[in-house]
Amino acid sequence: MEKEGGGRAPEYAGISWAAKAKQLSSSLRKVVDAVKSSHDPLKDDRYFVIAQPVADVEKRSVDKKKAPKGTFRERTDFGGSHARVFDRLGLDLLQVTDDGKAVVHAQAERMDQILQRSESLAQLGSREQSRWVTIDSFDTIPLELRVDADWFRALRPHRVADVVIELQPVLNRVEADRVLRSIADLLSEREGEQLTGTGTDFSGRHWFRGKASQQSVRAIARDFFSVQAIHSPLFSIAAGKSKGSGAVAPARLALGPSASADAHALPCVAVLDLGVPADHRQLASYRRGQFVPTDAPRPPIGDHGAFVASRVVFGEHDTPEGLAGSIGRCSFYDAIVAEYPDGTGANNRVNDKIVMDALRGVRGAAPDVRVFNLSFGDARPLGDFAPVERREKRLMLQDLDNFIFASDTIVVVAAGNSRPGVIPTPGYPNHHADANWALGPWACGFNTLVCGSFVSRVSTSGLAQVGWPSPFSRIGPGLCDAPVPSFGAPGGNTDAEYRRPTGLGVWGYSGAGLVEDRAGTSFAAPLLAREAAHTLHQLQQFCTAGTQPFAVLARAFLSLVAERPSDDVPSEELVVRALGNGLASSTRLALPAPRSAVILWQGYIGSPNDVVRVQLPIPSKWLAEAAQPILRVVISADPPVNEVAHATWACRRIRPVLRPGPDVRAVTAPRGGHASYPCIDRRYPLSRYKPGNENAAAGDMWLIELSYEDVAPYPPGMDFDPRQRVAFAAELFDASAVPADPQPAMQALPTAGSMTHLSIQPAAIRHPVIVRTR
Repeated sequence: MEKEGGGRAPEYAGISWAAKAKQLSSSLRKVVDAVKSSHDPLKDDRYFVIAQPVADVEKRSVDKKKAPKGTFRERTDFGGSHARVFDRLGLDLLQVTDDGKAVVHAQAERMDQILQRSESLAQLGSREQSRWVTIDSFDTIPLELRVDADWFRALRPHRVADVVIELQPVLNRVEADRVLRSIADLLSEREGEQLTGTGTDFSGRHWFRGKASQQSVRAIARDFFSVQAIHSPLFSIAAGKSKGSGAVAPARLALGPSASADAHALPCVAVLDLGVPADHRQLASYRRGQFVPTDAPRPPIGDHGAFVASRVVFGEHDTPEGLAGSIGRCSFYDAIVAEYPDGTGANNRVNDKIVMDALRGVRGAAPDVRVFNLSFGDARPLGDFAPVERREKRLMLQDLDNFIFASDTIVVVAAGNSRPGVIPTPGYPNHHADANWALGPWACGFNTLVCGSFVSRVSTSGLAQVGWPSPFSRIGPGLCDAPVPSFGAPGGNTDAEYRRPTGLGVWGYSGAGLVEDRAGTSFAAPLLAREAAHTLHQLQQFCTAGTQPFAVLARAFLSLVAERPSDDVPSEELVVRALGNGLASSTRLALPAPRSAVILWQGYIGSPNDVVRVQLPIPSKWLAEAAQPILRVVISADPPVNEVAHATWACRRIRPVLRPGPDVRAVTAPRGGHASYPCIDRRYPLSRYKPGNENAAAGDMWLIELSYEDVAPYPPGMDFDPRQRVAFAAELFDASAVPADPQPAMQALPTAGSMTHLSIQPAAIRHPVIVRTR
């Protein structure tokens, strides 16, 4: 879609503006009348309506390739290229349905103005008309967009059920209280129905929890346009040990307590899980603290949390003896997100509504804790949820991604496990197209680090070989076909029946302090989280007092140095979609690899109008020596996201440009890559820029230019800093059989002595740091 700005307005063909004005204005009047006749307490203040799209528009163009006959058809896409039309009309875009309709909001005064403009549309200029061209008509929001049909039919007419009532996201606290009182009055008319709790999402959206019958749910959904959705409480699953599973090592290995540790001196990971016993023999001395949200149980539920925390603290070990004799290199912060047991024996549920409370609570209590581990998910892929519930799951993921933008943190999420005993079609390792192995809701985001699982130990009964993706590990892509999972770590194996019996897992500590063997991506993700914590800890050496490394810098570095666990893989596509970059490690910060030079930089892009220019040292002496010089650059950012952006998810797109010097033509970027995913991995062959060639670089300092553009509207009711954190990790290496080492030439540069600290102040040209060989 052509952008509307200071240039010429787009021109359209085949539109009767008089007829369009009549249809739009008449539909708006019907909507206004319907809202005013409702019992919604905000009916005089706010309007929430459906915008029906036209299927496509006929657009004029002088581009003969695109439009040989002078026009071409453009499909309407409110979740993509046409999302901004509502901004231009003064409407808030709140939702885009699966069939392309838009739920929009306007205050009463603005609705009056829009109605007047729609009536006079035929007399308005072409620029104003172009804002209406993709909208066919308006309507009230139907019941099925607020309540899932199957869940609604399962409710009993005169029997109460637990429900969550989500308000529209633009309501302030006073307005939410007005709606609360009206709904509470309605529920009080029937015995046993009531509101039992309230809360606020990270986005600011208010919600109520309570008990209601089918009749009340229908009445609220039909008559309260200020209500966005009604659904059952949402839970995730921490895939705990099933009864009778898990190999227990000899008790002598778990008798003694772990060596004492100063938890505050170690890198820390906040473990959002079902809780860890305060007196755990091996873990108690590594506990930094605990946060328990108001709606969570304080005693741990089950021992999933203890096993996850032990993987954070002690890492991966090949034998139970190795684990029992190890000393922890990481501490943990216990954040309980469990749901109370419901009496059915289910003791592995996570209350989705308190996950964000726990994240914010830990950040407030311990601001230095910047890495979070989420080893829970769902037994179903995201696409298997009914529309309303699926959208609520997407909104929680939106909040998680936006929390990362707001807090400069790393959130590691387990990719999730397939159902035990379910066999894919086709079988392993060609099962990457089986929809049952698709990612669950929490594991589909852009700003999170999603971790898959691979097999790390030989076993006679295991289905997969060492280094291969675990057969149970869920497979990407994520939202908008994003390349996630982005990493992998040891998590265990299955047998030929896709079950996880004794001997096929990884080692960790149970809640009772016993060394046990369990399998799952829940136990792979903590290994990535501890590496992220160590990376931030070691990157601190490059920061001046009072500053800290960006989380996106750690992500860029880990992406750069991650390695596949095996070169002998059964399916290239499976490995890419299950393990991403591979196994991440912070080791190369302390022990840089030989015959390689790594350059790190972090900073801010001030606004969409800002271009950041960073000097990148590429010594011409090394270029001359190297037979196959390569520059690999991983650029990472943490942009705001919006659930309505079905085409991009991210609201901002990072644009990197590499130049051999100032005012020199840019190097052509490699083909491929995702259009909006905020981690960009590029490899540039540099042979053509060697000294003596026609395109030889003029000096030793190249430039990376970084900018961003807004590609989707921001969620309404939220304020986002126009500054965008961005970082890159670059590596120079020679891909030939006898590689030339870039380090001597790099350290001989006159500017090398100044490249020791990360940029923190705005500058015309920014400087990176060099990771030096010792």
